[in-house]
Amino acid sequence: MNDLDIGFMSSGYSSQSGDDLPSARRIDAVLRELGRPGGASYFFVGGRVSQEQRRHEGMREDVVHMRGPAELIRDDLVNYLPDYMIPNKVVVLDALPTTANGKIDLKALAASDRVDVGTADRPFVAPRDETERRVAALWKQVMKQESVSVQDDFFACGGNSLLAVGLINRINRTFGAGLPLEVIFTSPTVEGLAHRIAGDPASGTSRLVPLQQEGSGRPVHCWPGLGGYPMNLRLLGERLGTDRPFLGVQAHGINPGETPYSTIREMAAEDVKAITARQPEGPYTLWGYSFGARVAFEAAYQLEQAGHTVDHVFLIAPGAPEVRTEGPERRTASYTDPTFVAILLSVFTGRIDAELAARCLAEAGDELGFAEFVAARMPGMDRDWVLRIMRVVSLTFEFSYTFRELRERRIAAPITIFKAQGDNYSFLDGSSGFSSAPPTVVELAADHYAVLREGGVDELVAAVRSRLAVTQEAIAAHVSIKHAPVSLRPEQWTRLLEALTETVTSAFSCEAKEVSIAFEAMADHGSESH
Repeated sequence: MNDLDIGFMSSGYSSQSGDDLPSARRIDAVLRELGRPGGASYFFVGGRVSQEQRRHEGMREDVVHMRGPAELIRDDLVNYLPDYMIPNKVVVLDALPTTANGKIDLKALAASDRVDVGTADRPFVAPRDETERRVAALWKQVMKQESVSVQDDFFACGGNSLLAVGLINRINRTFGAGLPLEVIFTSPTVEGLAHRIAGDPASGTSRLVPLQQEGSGRPVHCWPGLGGYPMNLRLLGERLGTDRPFLGVQAHGINPGETPYSTIREMAAEDVKAITARQPEGPYTLWGYSFGARVAFEAAYQLEQAGHTVDHVFLIAPGAPEVRTEGPERRTASYTDPTFVAILLSVFTGRIDAELAARCLAEAGDELGFAEFVAARMPGMDRDWVLRIMRVVSLTFEFSYTFRELRERRIAAPITIFKAQGDNYSFLDGSSGFSSAPPTVVELAADHYAVLREGGVDELVAAVRSRLAVTQEAIAAHVSIKHAPVSLRPEQWTRLLEALTETVTSAFSCEAKEVSIAFEAMADHGSESH
């Protein structure tokens, strides 16, 4: 669309998942007949556009649109199904195969290469030794695939948190191994997992889980919500599109043999040790989702107290999701407390489900009963893993700052709160003085759980990018000092500049190279810049 009032309307496009619209399939067929390669395509029709049409919000919808029917259907299912029921992949077929008597032919459907997830455009590499063969067999059971190449990527094949737990638990039981859950991020193939089994299962793993590894910039450290498993942050890391790795900070207590820390202060202290071991010098970028926002805030405070610089603190949906219950909300970690049970269930289902919570309250009155309730309803869910997550949640559910503790904590880094639709108050609401400048609050249309899902995560990413751009523009600091005539030796100037630079970088959350300091002697002594 331009000043000539000529506009274009989408009339078809190819799809990243292969579910192209008819116009895209037709042009590919034409190109194949001509012996030429196909590729991504986008089709439109043009014509005159009125001023009323130009002003309409819908004119902005088709600026870029590469989502086909399969992606749109899966996005829609996210709004109606809990996480564990969302299909790994949606496949759109022209017709379903049928038997001679007209019924759907399930065997023919399963044998179709259209439903073999994640193998397109990659060479098939068969297992080469006994360990790879056994891991491949477990992979096929968990992922429900007929075949698997040892170089297929777990996430490209539709892997999610429940499947990851199921696969790693089966591998550990079969091989008597001790692979931690986070290994699926660093070794997401049959080949990689077999290599870890043959060597030291825990070597090279860290609670700083690489959810997005690309980029040469400083990493973003992001804490997940209650339960401490960072898998649901993965889509956020992928969509950011920055030149920076995105690390999820996994809670201590998720893996066998780990004991959860009993206070936020302890949790943050251990996380800070891991962060500074990987990145010895700041500035540090700290984000936190839901409960993780509290740990991110505490980690920022501890880093600054240790003399480090934190450039951003992003608190994503720091308030608790709304839970409708009868009577006053007790906020206690009890299996007879409706609020606790509803929120604990949401850690596994990815949503508040009042009906499921009511059934759980009626059937499970204690920790073991709850674990069995969850494991029975979620295929492949390991009861021991459920128990470990439950114990992390039970310890952290009631964690909060007292007003006195919050008054004692003041951080220099700019704070941005991304408030989810419908959330209750966060730990910072009603308080002041905890930061050098008042926090910026960004209201989101997505609710507490949707902010990390398809649809909602795009809104969050746009808001995050906007805030990053604003703070980057304001990062340079200039200080002008007028002083009485004085003569200082070079080493005295050096010490003075170092002290001033440290003060300015801490106050403005910027790097030393962005600081300029001008000294102006009063009377006729001129000025000096350093």
